[in-house]
Amino acid sequence: MIYSKVSHGYIPITINKTELTYNNGGRPVYMYRYMISDGKIPVGFVDLENTQRGVHVNFIHNMNPQLYSGLGRTADQIEVEHCLQRGLKDFQIESTAAMNSHALHYLRGKRFIPKKFNQKVKQIIEATPKGEKYNTSFLGMVKMYMPRELIQKYIEIIKQCPLLR
Repeated sequence: MIYSKVSHGYIPITINKTELTYNNGGRPVYMYRYMISDGKIPVGFVDLENTQRGVHVNFIHNMNPQLYSGLGRTADQIEVEHCLQRGLKDFQIESTAAMNSHALHYLRGKRFIPKKFNQKVKQIIEATPKGEKYNTSFLGMVKMYMPRELIQKYIEIIKQCPLLR
């Protein structure tokens, strides 16, 4: 489900997976694109790369932000579900925050490395007046991860409502 700004409610989605495998110095690299649509038009996509211990999120893109919101949560669930489908039990989900996306990732539960960035982003969120956009662009590209508690939350959601078939 994704939130439709037009109908002011959650709507069902369709997810199609494409796989790309290539060699990097004799080592196979497995990349995946999960294309999300509302059945008619594209909502966005999530690009993942398998790692030995889980997955690295290369890119999340909402192609129609004027029509849809909540793609980040959908992407988070896809990331967890992807690792579960690989048969991984104890896995890591890592990525890099793009320019000015830090606050939104933090609010969804992702955390940053080094840890000092978490406190800085929290301060920015608290200092930003309601209704204004968070400005974290000066932080640059920062590595982040999905904490174990958040992974566990999505595992429980997946038991009730899986997105990937």
